[in-house]
Amino acid sequence: MTTHGRYAASDSSFAQSTGNAASKGLALIAVAVVIGFLLLWQGGVGGDSSGEVTATDDASNDDGADGASSDGSDDADAGDSSGDDSGEDPAVDDGSGDDTTSTTDTAPVTPTTRPLGEVKVAVANGVGVSGLAGQQAQLLTTAGFVTVAVNAAANTELSAVYYIDGYALEAEAVAIELGATGAVLRAATDPGALLADASQVEGFHIFVVLGSDRVLG
Repeated sequence: MTTHGRYAASDSSFAQSTGNAASKGLALIAVAVVIGFLLLWQGGVGGDSSGEVTATDDASNDDGADGASSDGSDDADAGDSSGDDSGEDPAVDDGSGDDTTSTTDTAPVTPTTRPLGEVKVAVANGVGVSGLAGQQAQLLTTAGFVTVAVNAAANTELSAVYYIDGYALEAEAVAIELGATGAVLRAATDPGALLADASQVEGFHIFVVLGSDRVLG
């Protein structure tokens, strides 16, 4: 029996072995092709996708950084505003101080060095309106001065408060009581010349002449 006859058995076992080997070879080739394709796909398309995702993540991170930067600048602005508000407090305090000063300046003041009951005031009518001198003299009497109503030597436009030496403060008090200021004060160099009858006011200290400007009422 020859060797060839031994492999070429009548049951075709040699042919079956050869067919199985060929099938396994084809299967291994197919698997290798699939693996190679997968590797190529992972190295190419897959790599690009991961790169795109990374870029997207970086962009989002940049946006977050910008947002944080913006928030930080906003906080700084808020801090500056609070600083400005605190700087305004001294200005408010200064305003209240000015208001207090104004109130003090407008408060009625009656400067005098003597009791009002010792100050004699003659009120002379220089307008020609009946009863005007008596009306203003009554206001001074109510305030505490000793008064008399008389006629002026002549009608006059300008009102004035004349005083003898040493009675400037009391004359200012009279002017204030009649609604005027120290601007109407005058030194009385010749009090008798101011009145129609000087004998009525002997011993008087202050002489009010009511003019048509009605500064003293």
